[in-house]
Amino acid sequence: MNNLLKRTVSGALFVLLLTGCIYGHPVAFLILFCGIGVLGLAEFSRMASHLNASVCKGWFLPAGGLLVAAGFADAYRHNNAGYLLFGGVLLAACLSELFRKKGNAFQNTAFSCFGVVYTCLPFCLLSYLPFLVSGTWEPGIVYFPFVLVWANDTFAYLIGSRFGKHKLFPRISPHKSWEGAIGGTVCSIAAAFFLGPWLAGLSWVHSIAAGALVSLFGIFGDLTESMFKRSIEIKDSGTLMPGHGGVLDRFDAALFAIPALFLYLKFVF
Repeated sequence: MNNLLKRTVSGALFVLLLTGCIYGHPVAFLILFCGIGVLGLAEFSRMASHLNASVCKGWFLPAGGLLVAAGFADAYRHNNAGYLLFGGVLLAACLSELFRKKGNAFQNTAFSCFGVVYTCLPFCLLSYLPFLVSGTWEPGIVYFPFVLVWANDTFAYLIGSRFGKHKLFPRISPHKSWEGAIGGTVCSIAAAFFLGPWLAGLSWVHSIAAGALVSLFGIFGDLTESMFKRSIEIKDSGTLMPGHGGVLDRFDAALFAIPALFLYLKFVF
């Protein structure tokens, strides 16, 4: 199976899974994004090992999953006790470094805590988006940022490969161009303009602002993960999705776009 076919098949399955879990039932949403957060944290832990950092997965992977679950329980059930449990597990995870007898204790703890925030906090915040806009569980607003990220990525690639002449950030990602970034952003804003009122219940003004924010911070998220990988000289964060790489490769833009959208909606509504 050639690489293009692998990318197409795995990408289609990914979209079907994400769509089904978001629109199917809130519990399916919770299970999916807890899993994505934990898998992303596991990939981040393997990346950290290239710099001789040893993440205590037995503590930090559950802590990441608990952070996502705590956000869902607070948003959906107005029960914030999950944050207390998450805080206790995170504290225990940090204290466990005292007993592990591993080298590079400072790096171990720093990479571990940053990994939880980087990979799991965005999916914790994702649960709050519907309640910021309508006060009830509305799958459309949860799906909205992913649609915008996909639109941005797709058209940035198509426009950049055809018209790209000026490198956006050659030190980090030599294949990305200013033409692609601008084209992807314009198309993402256009998608937000047409889909925002119907999909997310936003006005046209807020939809356009959301499209611009998701595009801009999505680019930052993409470049940040590329920077991480380039610094340890690896191509992909993992191999979970044939042709696409790992969880972090697939969600790199969303990891920055979701918090940006959350802060905007929190401020506006």
